[in-house]
Amino acid sequence: MIIYPAIDIIDGECVRLTKGNYELKKKYSPDPEAVAMQWKKCGAEWLHVVDLDGARTGALKNLEIVGKIKKTTGLKVQYGGGIRSIESIDTALNMAIDRVILGTAILKNKDFLGTVCKNYQGRFIISLDFDSTGKIYAHGWQSGTGLNIFKYFKENKIFGTDEFIITNISRDGTLSGTDTKIIEKVLKLSNAKFIVAGGVTDISDIIKLKKLEVQGVSGVIIGKALYEETIDIKDAIAAAKGELP
Repeated sequence: MIIYPAIDIIDGECVRLTKGNYELKKKYSPDPEAVAMQWKKCGAEWLHVVDLDGARTGALKNLEIVGKIKKTTGLKVQYGGGIRSIESIDTALNMAIDRVILGTAILKNKDFLGTVCKNYQGRFIISLDFDSTGKIYAHGWQSGTGLNIFKYFKENKIFGTDEFIITNISRDGTLSGTDTKIIEKVLKLSNAKFIVAGGVTDISDIIKLKKLEVQGVSGVIIGKALYEETIDIKDAIAAAKGELP
């Protein structure tokens, strides 16, 4: 299981939101590149970077910063936020990003997903953001899609990828703990692997999710818990590797 430290960017700064609410923004650093180096020094191998300006507007607003993070740290980077066209995929990948995160575009356009699957195998990952009822959201969590995550996986078996990011936005940024019940429900519907986000608070959450690795949890994204220091990234990485009881 892999730990993915999260770096969310608005106006070039490292921030965190609560439940995806842009009005509940908290700034943690004016220098996302320095934050990324901090996570590297602590043992991170991957970064989860989201351009929140891009997620809301559909335009790549902070890609240059992400490119600098990749070049400076040498870490593997998955990057999303506003990537809704083949052109934007190519632009991101040309910045040496390891894989792009796709959400809104593939939910709105099945033909787009087909093109991506054909031409970008191994270079993309699908991200699904849902609330406590399972309702899936798009456009930076600003609008509902009419889709339900449980029905989505029950009805769809072939996506062109075998790994997904699933974010419980009802818990995201709340430091209220992960909802393992809803995660287990999703795991039972698919043989895919899942990177889990939303609500991680302390080391007990990582230990609980580690127990679900055999059922499909391949990674955990940690955001506010790192910035508020309710969890130590070194402990999280150790727990993800099974080195903590």
